[in-house]
Amino acid sequence: MRGPFAPLRHTRFRALWLAGLVSFLGTWVHNVAARWTAATLSPSPLAVSAVDALQLAPMVLLSLFAGNLADALDRRRLLIATHAGLAVVVALMGVLAAMDALSLPVLLALTCGLGVLGALNGPAWQATVPRQVPDNEVPKAVALMSTGFNLARAVGPAAGAWMLVAVGPAAAFFTNAASYMFIGLLLWRLPPQPPAVNNGPVRSPLSEPGLVRLYAVGLAFGLFAMPSLSLLPVVARDALHGDAESYGNLLSAFGLGAVSAGLLVASAVRRFGNRPFIAATTVVSAAGLGVLSVAHTLPHALVGAGLSGIGWIGTISTVNAGVQMRAPPEVRARALAYYLTFAVGGQATGSALGGWLASHVGLPVAFRLSAAALLVVAAVVLAGYRRLPEGS
Repeated sequence: MRGPFAPLRHTRFRALWLAGLVSFLGTWVHNVAARWTAATLSPSPLAVSAVDALQLAPMVLLSLFAGNLADALDRRRLLIATHAGLAVVVALMGVLAAMDALSLPVLLALTCGLGVLGALNGPAWQATVPRQVPDNEVPKAVALMSTGFNLARAVGPAAGAWMLVAVGPAAAFFTNAASYMFIGLLLWRLPPQPPAVNNGPVRSPLSEPGLVRLYAVGLAFGLFAMPSLSLLPVVARDALHGDAESYGNLLSAFGLGAVSAGLLVASAVRRFGNRPFIAATTVVSAAGLGVLSVAHTLPHALVGAGLSGIGWIGTISTVNAGVQMRAPPEVRARALAYYLTFAVGGQATGSALGGWLASHVGLPVAFRLSAAALLVVAAVVLAGYRRLPEGS
């Protein structure tokens, strides 16, 4: 329990990390089924990217409200309620898929419902889990949660692809519903998480220049890096002429790259500093998009997906930990809600923009434009941003 794994020695964090791993696994099994179902219901790349956009857009619209809610209520109860709602919506999706009644409009509507519940869940979850460890271990805790998410990303797509081929999408949706029920039961066993006591004036997160800089990086990175993830089904279908198994392999490569980066984030940041590290991982993301833009065989595409995963987790977890460290305790969920609003807003917009570009100028050109934009972001990070707090 040393190095990057040190936070796991804390019992509550370990329980939440394991619960999160199960939930993330169910989520990735679900995502494979939802995206591939959209790809089979419509030939347009925009239909596939709409699954991501509709799941992420409510987070942009509701995260600030959800952050205020998480700072004002018992976070444990809020998390239990949202996970129960997520289980119900995904189970309904599974029932409709089993009845062969899941049309594209219904799929997108239920996906939007998941996005609403996920938006209400996000700030409370982000503020609760890393606070189960001492402040000096928060960056490692954030990196571990991201690593668990991407470990699930490495395993979940393969499981989701197998379910699609063997028994159809309904099994994948039911698996996700069961994972939400499991994490809800574990949250039920935790002690209450009352709001932090505030004896002075409440500061807006937007009044903190360091937080605003982190928000800007999260927005720009999400905007231009998201096509490397949201358009992987189109890579599998059009560039590789593959099936759900090919898509699952690409997602697994993305996840494995992210896991390998997640284990090294904390030590790399301490050694090189936040600003150079964020710039470097942004360049790696651009390289991944560049490889994907010319990939016509599975091995080449796996390299591009793996590079994209390394860049994704390296940037996202470092920025997230920086927000955790800078945010005042009494408004931590609110500060994270702003971060989610900007970062997820960039991802939702990037998903839709990537799908639109791929539909109009082709997938390779869309990837190359995104890669060029990420190189500009990396240059701005190096030239215009001060060093982020040590250890974040």
